[in-house]
Amino acid sequence: MHSFIVKRLITSATVGLALVATASIGQTFPSQPLRIIVPYTAGGAGDAIARPLSQGLAELLGQPVLIDNRPGASTIVGAEVVAKSAPDGHTMFLSAGTALVVNPAAFKTLPYDAVKDFAAVARVVANYHLIVARKGFAPNNIPELVALAKSKPGTISYGTTGYGSSPHFAGMLVESRADIKMLHVPYKGISQVVTDLLGETVDISAVGPSAVTSQVKAGKLKPLVATSEKRMAAYPDVPTMQELGYTGFTSGTWYVIMVRAGTPVAIVNRLNRDINAVLQRPAVKALLEAEAFAVEGTSSPAETAKFIADEYVKWGKIVRDAKIKFD
Repeated sequence: MHSFIVKRLITSATVGLALVATASIGQTFPSQPLRIIVPYTAGGAGDAIARPLSQGLAELLGQPVLIDNRPGASTIVGAEVVAKSAPDGHTMFLSAGTALVVNPAAFKTLPYDAVKDFAAVARVVANYHLIVARKGFAPNNIPELVALAKSKPGTISYGTTGYGSSPHFAGMLVESRADIKMLHVPYKGISQVVTDLLGETVDISAVGPSAVTSQVKAGKLKPLVATSEKRMAAYPDVPTMQELGYTGFTSGTWYVIMVRAGTPVAIVNRLNRDINAVLQRPAVKALLEAEAFAVEGTSSPAETAKFIADEYVKWGKIVRDAKIKFD
């Protein structure tokens, strides 16, 4: 009995010390300047997201939050920096699906483990696709496109910004969910895709809305469907794939904040709370929406982790079925 009581006391004391330590960590964090690793070149979409986020977090955390651009190797360079950082919350990772979903499925080996090396903090924004068609394309909506594709497999061409790009994945997802076959036409950049859509040499493409706003408004391109969760504010008359019966169909580039695995829960929760607070500021939302980003609603670390896991199941299957390999 004496031994049992001693063990219980030791266990209780250990738990108590752990709780005190966790509370202490939460109160002392941050103890130094923080940084957000952006795995893209300066001046791009990553910076457009990280800039207002870093400014807002600096105000709430009382420490500078620096943007650290680490481009290269399909976001692997930036991911590896975070995977090897200290698990103390001072290094954050602005990650898109490339690092966490596509790379693990497409690369045979990686210098990081997308599951074991990171802890989810919060969803940030998404840049969903608008599927547009050239002006003379006969179908005016997705049901008509699917009907044409089934009657003439492989004849509808879809332009993308390259093999393995998010528009490429969007096209493959349409093929998979609608059980059709189209012709993939890869380009080196979005400007070339838009040029050939306007020139009627490619039929459709999944693009970021801001890339074609002026052409759509001028009637030079026609929107067929949005791949967002809800109808896009800029295109309220364009239905989503989900509305058309393709449950769970979303595509585009989404961004989340991650930290090194092993970061104390109290710190993860603090970052989650402050990130959500910054994103809900009207000025920040307006700034990001002006860049065609959809600001995600508040999300917990657990919800963010589940979102990433679900995306891996969806896109991992697409990558494997298409036998996409990057190395």
